[in-house]
Amino acid sequence: MTARHLLGAACAIAIAVLAACGLVTSTSRSVFFVFDVSGTYVKAVPDAAKLANITVAELLPGDYIAASQISACSFSEKEIFLNRQLPQTPSLAAEAKREVFTALNAYAAQVKTAKFTDIRGALAQAAFELKQRPEADRYIVLFSDMLEDYSKSCDVSEIPLDLSGIHVVAANVIKTDPSNPKKYFDSLKMWEATVVASGGKWSLVSSPDQLPKLVTGQLEGTT
Repeated sequence: MTARHLLGAACAIAIAVLAACGLVTSTSRSVFFVFDVSGTYVKAVPDAAKLANITVAELLPGDYIAASQISACSFSEKEIFLNRQLPQTPSLAAEAKREVFTALNAYAAQVKTAKFTDIRGALAQAAFELKQRPEADRYIVLFSDMLEDYSKSCDVSEIPLDLSGIHVVAANVIKTDPSNPKKYFDSLKMWEATVVASGGKWSLVSSPDQLPKLVTGQLEGTT
């Protein structure tokens, strides 16, 4: 056996040993959850938090998790209430996930309603944070009715968005006016166009099992 073959065999054995010890994992994903706390959506936050927890449960050691809320002026670090990198070791990652579950549940239990809804600012803040991350796959998950309402003191409706390299997923989107389906679909079309024009990828998930599958690469993006 040549030295080259010996080296290859040694590397294969080393990888197998590390995998058995739980030290070889895929670490190329960051997920940023954004919660709408407007008067029309705040009652849906507990369900959204459950969906976020289901998604976190499917993430791998080394993945990154963050969460923020949509306020009257969302382009702010102050709206970020969760920021966690899962450890590489599976047992420690599992413990960290439990801490994330607790944090999300606690947030949903005491969430307060915002008077205005700055979705664009929330997207800009989440994108800013993700672009500083090393992970190859970057997701912003929006839990919202996708209806904006800017305050006069913080109208960021014209600020540019840079969503290049980011997959924006709208999840648990509620219908605030069932008598006006056109308003619902027009809003979704507008946000899809905004995300795509800003260099991002857009998906809308309509069932609870779709989100974790999409984020973990088991499901192709849907619109």
